[in-house]
Amino acid sequence: MTSAVRVKSATAAVGVAVDESSGSSNGSIADQELSSGKETDLRILIRTRYENYTFARWDDPILVIVDQLEHIERCQSSALENQVAIGRERSQDDSLNDLREVVNNIRQDHSLIPIVKHIEQISDFQASNGQEQASLGCLRELIKIIRKEWPRDDFIQLRTKRIQSIQAQPPTESICFGEHLRDDRCPLSLQTKRHKERIQAMMYERQTWRIRERMKTASVALVLCLNIGVDPPDVVKIQPCSRLECWIDPSSVSPPKAMELIGSNLQMQYERWQPRARYKKCNDPTVDDVKKLCTSLRRNAKGERILFHYNGHGVPKPTANGEIWVFNKTFTQYIPLSIFELITWMSAPSIYVYDCSNAGIIINSFQPYAEQHEKELEKALAAAQQRGGVQQMVGGSGGAGNVAANQVQLPNQMVSYKNCIHLAACAANEILPMNAQLPADLFTSCLTTPINIALKWYAMQEKLGMVPRIQSELIDKIPGKVNDRRTMMGELNWIFTAITDTIAWNTLPRELFQRLFRQDLLVASLFRNFLLAERILRSHDCTPVSLPALPPCYRHPMWKAWDLVVDLALQQLPEILDHNAPYRQLPFFEHQLTAFQVWLDSESESRTPPEQLPIVLQVLLSQVHRLRALELLARFLDLGPWAVNLALGVGIFPYVLKLLQSSTRELRPVLVFIWAKILAVDPSCQVDLVKEYKYFLSVLQDTSVSKEHRTLSAFVLSSIVHNFLLGQTSALQGPLLSICLEQLNDGSWLLRQWLAICLGMLWQNFEKARWSGARDLAHEKLYVLLRDSIPEVRAAAVFALGTFISSVTDRSEEQANNIDRIIAITMLETVGEDMSPLVRMELAAALQWMVVLFESQFVAVYLAEHMRGHVSAASFVMCPDPRELTLSTHSLERHVTIRRGASSSSISNMGGASTGSGTGSSSNPLGRSKSGSASSGGRGAAGAAGGTNSIPFQSIFTKLWMGIFNLAQDPFPRVAAIAQEIVDHVRDTALCPIMAAKEATMANASEKCSSLSVSLPPSPNTRVNYLGGGGAPGGAGATAESPPVGPTASSASHWAQKLRLSGSGACVAAGEPQTILQRKLRTSSINDETDSGPAYSRGVAGAGAGLGLPSGPRESTHSARSSGSESNHYLEPGHSLTPIVPTDFIPWAISYFTRPGKERYSSAEGPAEEGRQRYPVDRNSAELRRRRLRFLRNEFVRRHAGRKHQELTDPYGFDVCVWNRKTQFTPSIVKLLPYEPQIAVAYREKVLVYDFQYNSVRTYGAEALGGNSTGSSSGYGSGSGSSSSLNGSTPRKSGAHPSGGGSGFSAAPFARVSSIEFINAQDMALNLVAHEDGVVRVWQSPPPASSATSEDTPSKARLVTAWTALGQVNQHNHRQRSVASGGSIGKGADASGLSSGAIGSGGIVTAWQQCSQHLVIGGGGCRFIRIWDVERELKLADIPLGRSETCARVLSPYLPNMRSDVILAGCDDGSVRLFDKRCSPQDARISVYRRHSAPILHASLRANVPVLVSGCTEGRISVADMRSSQSSISLNDVVHEWDAGGDVTAITSHQLGDTVACGNASKIVIYSLDGRQQKVLRTNEGFIGPKIGHPTWLYFHPYKVQLAVGFVDNMVAIYSPTPVL
Repeated sequence: MTSAVRVKSATAAVGVAVDESSGSSNGSIADQELSSGKETDLRILIRTRYENYTFARWDDPILVIVDQLEHIERCQSSALENQVAIGRERSQDDSLNDLREVVNNIRQDHSLIPIVKHIEQISDFQASNGQEQASLGCLRELIKIIRKEWPRDDFIQLRTKRIQSIQAQPPTESICFGEHLRDDRCPLSLQTKRHKERIQAMMYERQTWRIRERMKTASVALVLCLNIGVDPPDVVKIQPCSRLECWIDPSSVSPPKAMELIGSNLQMQYERWQPRARYKKCNDPTVDDVKKLCTSLRRNAKGERILFHYNGHGVPKPTANGEIWVFNKTFTQYIPLSIFELITWMSAPSIYVYDCSNAGIIINSFQPYAEQHEKELEKALAAAQQRGGVQQMVGGSGGAGNVAANQVQLPNQMVSYKNCIHLAACAANEILPMNAQLPADLFTSCLTTPINIALKWYAMQEKLGMVPRIQSELIDKIPGKVNDRRTMMGELNWIFTAITDTIAWNTLPRELFQRLFRQDLLVASLFRNFLLAERILRSHDCTPVSLPALPPCYRHPMWKAWDLVVDLALQQLPEILDHNAPYRQLPFFEHQLTAFQVWLDSESESRTPPEQLPIVLQVLLSQVHRLRALELLARFLDLGPWAVNLALGVGIFPYVLKLLQSSTRELRPVLVFIWAKILAVDPSCQVDLVKEYKYFLSVLQDTSVSKEHRTLSAFVLSSIVHNFLLGQTSALQGPLLSICLEQLNDGSWLLRQWLAICLGMLWQNFEKARWSGARDLAHEKLYVLLRDSIPEVRAAAVFALGTFISSVTDRSEEQANNIDRIIAITMLETVGEDMSPLVRMELAAALQWMVVLFESQFVAVYLAEHMRGHVSAASFVMCPDPRELTLSTHSLERHVTIRRGASSSSISNMGGASTGSGTGSSSNPLGRSKSGSASSGGRGAAGAAGGTNSIPFQSIFTKLWMGIFNLAQDPFPRVAAIAQEIVDHVRDTALCPIMAAKEATMANASEKCSSLSVSLPPSPNTRVNYLGGGGAPGGAGATAESPPVGPTASSASHWAQKLRLSGSGACVAAGEPQTILQRKLRTSSINDETDSGPAYSRGVAGAGAGLGLPSGPRESTHSARSSGSESNHYLEPGHSLTPIVPTDFIPWAISYFTRPGKERYSSAEGPAEEGRQRYPVDRNSAELRRRRLRFLRNEFVRRHAGRKHQELTDPYGFDVCVWNRKTQFTPSIVKLLPYEPQIAVAYREKVLVYDFQYNSVRTYGAEALGGNSTGSSSGYGSGSGSSSSLNGSTPRKSGAHPSGGGSGFSAAPFARVSSIEFINAQDMALNLVAHEDGVVRVWQSPPPASSATSEDTPSKARLVTAWTALGQVNQHNHRQRSVASGGSIGKGADASGLSSGAIGSGGIVTAWQQCSQHLVIGGGGCRFIRIWDVERELKLADIPLGRSETCARVLSPYLPNMRSDVILAGCDDGSVRLFDKRCSPQDARISVYRRHSAPILHASLRANVPVLVSGCTEGRISVADMRSSQSSISLNDVVHEWDAGGDVTAITSHQLGDTVACGNASKIVIYSLDGRQQKVLRTNEGFIGPKIGHPTWLYFHPYKVQLAVGFVDNMVAIYSPTPVL
């Protein structure tokens, strides 16, 4: 019965009642109604989808669903038919699984959820035993319903099935040996920002936009000198004359009443702009009244601004001396009031409004007085500074409140009047207009009631008579309030504010605009209205004057927009007043936004700033146009920092800050974008955003928001918490930490990067956040990002882990130490050999925190290695006579007894006797010694006698130190410079106290030792032993070399100064240098684990801390710490550590959001785009046009070369030398660029590229880095003093500066060039140079310079990137080859030596594939082939060559645009191995070709057919067909095979032509692929060719019929059948 109910419910789900033979009923009426309702819903759903998709899309997924359901139905029907005869089959399970697969495939389409539910019910029903028939019925009815409401369209159905068949085809299993792609389909490599620019902050002009001090007008003095009824004697008024004062006719009421009404009206007009000010009226005053009024207001206002409004319509005009008139007490006389007295009473800051005739005289009189007063003020301040009494004098300048005149004037003598503002109604020789249609106080009306006077003045204009029905009386009846923007009066005032702001912003200087229009609300309103007053008064031959003076603005084009607004508004006024019609909003803001959009669309580089920017700010107050305004504003801010500065200067900040309180979801993305642009330019805004951080947190947490805007939110949040404790505390209280950790694995690489940076900034110097992250295993979750495919993400993860280490300064807890040690080792092992210099740079910066926090341990490791290697050759290089080591040993060093460890390796000799590889590949690297553990130093006699334990985790610190030292040898200069700073820091910390003591002791004996000129060892690999160390295991004797004296005594105080800065230099200065060290070194042992005594900070450490040992008497306060404590830095909570060397990764990452939008990566989302760093395509850019032109050139080169191959009568006649050049040394590699008229020649450690077109040469080597040793080597691979350089001579050594800086460090030159490749050959080629030590450098060519015609004056190139591509190079073979072959090839070396020198068993071989952006590298004694993804800067795989002990000797090259899945490697055991790089490394080998018994000299796959051409050093050349090969090539696969002679030194073949070239000591032979000899080039053969010597390298042009040859006699030549190159 239960199964029957289940059947019935499932049947109702699809609207069908299935007959049940088991005897159950067909269902109740309720069940039938339910089924009918659900069937109706399903029909409506499908019908709606059909209507929507009929004209929009033809590939609706419902078609796929129906096909799959029909297939399942057929399978299930056949299963039921067979079930009767043979029982249950697997068809049911298959159909059930298919149903579930259908559900999984369509879950993401939310509109198909009802169908999903139906299918799930059917599948559940089918899973139950014995219900196959019922589920089949449900399935058929569902298909029936879908088909009924979705008519079958054969065309659509065929197209759908065709697409399905295309998508369902499995990937072909056939191997692609070679496929040519078009140039535009071939990606460009190394084009990201990190490769094209220096890692540093973006440089732009930072403008001050914040108001330094907000001013507020706190008091207003209204002084009215009207004397109603009595006209002044010097003014003759016309009839009719203007009478209105503050819109009141004085003659309409009695004079006292009129005076009171006018004063009250004036106060009300001012209160519209500043309602909270304190107002005081003074009607027809005397001098004493004015003085009392001003002094009382200043006393109450203190340092705030006071407004003095003067109406002088009832008194004479101001005098020539700048005096205004008031009355006596009886109103019988006019009394002059000097402006100087008024200013003294008002003090500063103040603003003055003069509404009287000849008002400009007042300003003209004030200016000389203010300038003279300013000079006196400067003199007084200077004198006060000399007396030290500045504070007392300035302190008295704030108030002027005493009644006595002398007490008021004295402090005000120190007041600056530069900030005083004056507004005058007219110039010095002008009188006020007397038009009866205008008020008498026209200037005051413009300043206080601008809208009324503007409308009345507009109605008066005959030439603007667009609204003839409007009378002046109607204007007084305009409805609405000024502060209500929904009414006519409010919107007119809103538009007027926007227009006057726009006029001022486009006319005034930025600083003046900020001061007048953004500092004080009342002042801003007055100056906006002053612009209107200028326009109206100038129409009546009156010129308002201001101080500071404003440029003329009365003819600005925006006034025409205002006239249009007024006209449109007044047209509605009669209907509103007569018929009570609703007010229609004016289209002003919409039109201005359109104008702003047109400006944005122009995209002109020379355009002026947009005029509408202040209007856009006003539009933000409108809810109707707010979203559009914000979007346009975001587009404007995206133009660059200059646009952000303009927007901040115009006053955008308070508007967008207020909008963060809005809950409108539509505004979220654009607001986040705007704030990201603001914070990228001005990070100080983080203070204002602390309270609003939850807004951005909600955007980051909302996964429905686009990833671009979530990334912007992460950036904003990281900016809020960056070095801001309040922001960190607030963000930690919110779920920022957990939100970032949850999204760390997001598909967007930019979001992952900024989530990691946000975490790093959150716990930077904030220990509480670090422990919260530790509880959530944040550091372990960041480990995943260390292997990310994007280098910026890996660098961000390293930065976050570095700040995680540095956030805890109290190292008394062992848990923190253990976590940090694990983090440091994990980072070193994961990204220590990263391809990206950016990641390695951040790794060095992160490891420096371990050095800072565990300084004593690193110093101990350094000193131990320093003294282990004191008898090495490096010590004797620095000291001519070894006996001087004993004679110059300092007495304090004899107290030091440190046993040499069991390991024979030494960090100070980490280069061995060769050039290090930069990855710790020395002959016996430290940490891999026989003892190799922390206990190796604990077995010494000193450790046994002293009863001390070994250094805890010594192997960890040794490994970290080795990693730092390897980074100091990095091939990229910036990485090496950062790591070298850390190495120098440890060295200075270790040697500073000892050297300071030596200098003090030997100061008196400097004259006797003047003959010594030994300098301090420059780097850890050439350290001289200054501390002794004893030759016997337990000996106490010590020998060391003396420090520099005599000629180098000029810097003898350097170490003492360092020690003095540490706080322990008092003893040294007092002549007791031994007091410190004898006490600290008497019983010291390197194996002590406790720290004693405070460490010297920032490069200076005490002897005890430097050796990692406690003091003798153990009187230090730190000696009571636990033995597990290893740190020597104990800072107070909240104190941050000082880095040894900073990096610019974070400022550079922030600058990404500062850039214009076209300079940022595309924000396209989707699985195919999120992992790529692409720029948006600008179809009109000049760079794109030039690239297309280069692509056309490439196509022409290929077609022309193809025709030449067919047209040449003698394609093998390479008998004409078309170009030759003498080189300085024997060329080892010669290559022709595929499309440029250039040839690359390599000899020794450099590569030269000769340009035939410009007749220039470019050098890629140490000289290209600037010629200095620090920059060229950057600490890379320097050998010790006993090693031989690459040219067989002893490397140059330079004495280190006593400071131990990196400037004195002279590293070994570059290793010998082993391979050359051309990246982006189809566009602007980059030169990839691989050296024999495993280092790969990529160079960018400088602009062509025709003047550089010789090797002596080369053009400088730029190093794009450099890394150690193969870290386990056979150093032994490398050294032998360098010494034996360097500089001797041109002097009769034998053939075998040349062969090994050109391509030895230890040489590096490379193959570059542009289409996949993969670099294949092998050789160097390695038993594998390594594949690098150059675009992602990741190591993809290490493909083993096989079980035999062999290494790659040659790799088959790829044509520039050829896509291939195979790698062909010729090995030194004579085998040629074919690999499929798509497979796993263990399964990658396809076949092995064993037709040679000698090392392979050449192996190449032809580009057009899968044919292998190979040759060995014995001269056997074979041509084989690779298509039929499976595991190995048999004899039947060999097409042709011949012997070219046993003295062959070079072989090459043309990948497109039927040509093979072989060279030996006497000739160059040209063969065809069938083995026939076609041409022989012998000595002196050729018409204009050079003498043919011993060829060291042969190379065919990839397309043209050209052969490049390098000869042993320092000659390079190009041969061609045609005389034209």
